[in-house]
Amino acid sequence: MYSTTLRLDDDLARFLQDEARIQELSVNALLAELVREAREARARHRLAKDWAAYAQDAEAQDVAYALPAQAEVAAEPKAKPYRAKKRP
Repeated sequence: MYSTTLRLDDDLARFLQDEARIQELSVNALLAELVREAREARARHRLAKDWAAYAQDAEAQDVAYALPAQAEVAAEPKAKPYRAKKRP
């Protein structure tokens, strides 16, 4: 487990203590939660950035190879829907 010392201005330290008390957490637990949230936000941002880069990659989006297979599936006759028999 990692341990560190944190130096904060008095008003920021009071805010941190008050916020921890409001959320019924220790200061340590509150800070750990804030770091976890920052890590998740970074991961979401990285994923969004990767998807944006993927969207700009024309070669990655070339789906013409799949069109014949899709045409075959679309041409298959539709199955008759299931209907329950009525009881006499």
